[in-house]
Amino acid sequence: MTSSDDHQRDMKLCSAGIAIACLLVINSTQAGPPFVTDDPEPPPPGGWEINVPFILERTPGNTEMDAPLFDLNYGLPDIQLKFEFPIEIVHEDDNGTAAGLGDMVLGVKWRFYNNEKSQLQIGMYPQLLVPTGDHARGLGEGRVAFVLPLVAQKTWHKWTLYGNVGFWWRTAAETRNYVYAGAVLEREINERLTLGVELFGNSPKERGANSDFAFSVGGTWKLGTHLNLLFAGGRDIVGDTHAMAYIGLQVLTK
Repeated sequence: MTSSDDHQRDMKLCSAGIAIACLLVINSTQAGPPFVTDDPEPPPPGGWEINVPFILERTPGNTEMDAPLFDLNYGLPDIQLKFEFPIEIVHEDDNGTAAGLGDMVLGVKWRFYNNEKSQLQIGMYPQLLVPTGDHARGLGEGRVAFVLPLVAQKTWHKWTLYGNVGFWWRTAAETRNYVYAGAVLEREINERLTLGVELFGNSPKERGANSDFAFSVGGTWKLGTHLNLLFAGGRDIVGDTHAMAYIGLQVLTK
């Protein structure tokens, strides 16, 4: 074999290696963040998905921020363990600003159906809200709450559609139980960029309040093999939320 043949063989092996690496990076991207809607896909077994976003929500007379939110997720076979806690800033136009630790969330995602041929996944994602925030200062619910959603996802070519529907049980006096649902349609634009659009809504969360229905657009920009930039923004179509914004980093260890 000539040196030219060796060179061509090495180039082919290098190209194949790069292509495989790109596919591995693409397949490691997790759905869900930066959107409100959850998906059924857990991180790979033994892998971490760590999301650190800054989240802003503006309603008439009130601005709430998670600055930042720490969202830690660990993968087991078809299982995701979740631990989340925010640093909250709440500003009321007529009542000043409060800041501190918000309510923690503990969760277990179970993907009980995963058909690789049809690219269909279905799961459950029960989560417990632990009232660690100072409710008297507006930094939490003040009582335990629990949510049980059903989540599903379908992928074909460069498109992914996922959604959930769930029910929140809440025990704080001024709150009420509510139903919510959401759906996200994403498309892989290229090897680094994925964009999506989301619709989501819920029945009234508080006594005397109205239902909400909102949209957002956002996506994921790959900064490196295990690092993504997450971004999204939107507002209510029906309801009082004038603006919602999400920007943060996602670290994937596998």
